[in-house]
Amino acid sequence: MPLIRSFLLMSLVSGLLSSAELRGYISDAACGWNNARSTPEAKECALKCVKAGWDPVFVLDGKMDVYKIADKNKVMALVGEHVAITGAITKDAVSIRSVRKLAK
Repeated sequence: MPLIRSFLLMSLVSGLLSSAELRGYISDAACGWNNARSTPEAKECALKCVKAGWDPVFVLDGKMDVYKIADKNKVMALVGEHVAITGAITKDAVSIRSVRKLAK
């Protein structure tokens, strides 16, 4: 019985740790972190690149790492915006449970 309790507790803790609020920008795969800033030019560039066919990507605040987005439909209306994502980062991608635009 103690083994089962330990397993259940570990499963609960890992589930809580695997999902977090991540803050950053929805940019484009062509320019990546270069468009992860709050200027009108950066937003315009990210929008143009995504409309031209580049995938939207996520860039964490204060980092230069660029993450692919598993479900692009969840972020298409937020390209170029500063956002908070509830989800998890794997090796090179972010899975999104929810996303919201942050106030300026």
